Amino acid sequence: MSAFTQEDRSLLADSINRFVADAYGPDRRAAILTSDDGFGRTEWATYAELGWLGIAIAEEQGGSGGGLAELAVLMRAAGHGLLMEPLLPTLVQAAGALAGGGSAAQQAEWLPAIAEGRAILAFAQDNAAQDEAPVIAEATGDGYRLSGRRGFVLYGAAADRIIVKAERAGQPALFLLSPTAPGVTLAPARSIDDRPVSDLTLDRVQVAEADRLPGGDAALLDRLNQMAALAVCAEAVGAMQAANRLTLDYLKTRTQFGTSIGSFQVLQHRMVDMTLAAQEAAAITWAAIGAASIGAPETPVLTAAAKARNAAAARLIGEQSIQLHGGIGMTEEYVIGHYYRRLMLLETLFGAAGWHLDRLGGWTAAGIDGEKA
Repeated sequence: MSAFTQEDRSLLADSINRFVADAYGPDRRAAILTSDDGFGRTEWATYAELGWLGIAIAEEQGGSGGGLAELAVLMRAAGHGLLMEPLLPTLVQAAGALAGGGSAAQQAEWLPAIAEGRAILAFAQDNAAQDEAPVIAEATGDGYRLSGRRGFVLYGAAADRIIVKAERAGQPALFLLSPTAPGVTLAPARSIDDRPVSDLTLDRVQVAEADRLPGGDAALLDRLNQMAALAVCAEAVGAMQAANRLTLDYLKTRTQFGTSIGSFQVLQHRMVDMTLAAQEAAAITWAAIGAASIGAPETPVLTAAAKARNAAAARLIGEQSIQLHGGIGMTEEYVIGHYYRRLMLLETLFGAAGWHLDRLGGWTAAGIDGEKA
């Protein structure tokens, strides 16, 4: 149970929002986008100084002892401010994997390093919504040999370690992998919203037994995927709210036929639809995060519902905001296009709307704990 109160979370949100307003403006973000890393190393160090990187890490590991609710506050602000730093793979996926399934030695080495901003970790796993071949971990005399490929590893090229999901004797397993180990190849690229990603190829990569997370089983992976999906939902909520505000401001100032286009009733109706979509997405997101924070049995169902609703709302708001801005919305210099691309990515991460709706259809009312009928 998190020691944070609602007032603590409000103060955290205010702190992050002030930082974004004061230090993460268009000029700084443009410089970050053109940098080799694709994110701000200076900003990462600042996040550590402000305590954000350890927000969900236990106090004995150098963190603040928060949980998913606090991470959601951070991720919502990341969406609102279009932050480019590796919050999702490092704080949600990797730190979550280490805290839930790492050995005492792994936790002692990496969790304080994350909280202090000394380490960036990436997470490589199969896409649950696609049929991908697994990475195979073959036991050797002194460890394991990993072979396979993983696409779309967020911040893989910048990571100090990559946690790789593999199949060991027919069961899932997690391994800490050095990106410079022999047999590791990273092909860097950029995602649709300009974040750095890599295609990871493993060619008989030798990994020691000490680098396997002993608790990295299917149950942990399910929890991590739920956390990551809800973190993405929170980020999308922030981005949708910002896109709606920018669009409304534009409608109030853009003139046509001698009056602001915001006075046209048909455009007002569109803004109402966009506002309601964002509010609905926020409501189901916070409900699911609340359930997940206390381990409620309905968490899997609420998570799927939140992701499905968020994905649909992200599509609606992204497309409508661009259309209402007209041609200027597609220019690189105008920020609404960046929100559109961020929402396009968040819509598909950890399953798009259709995939989660199919999951919901496979559950019965009696199986609300997440078991398939």
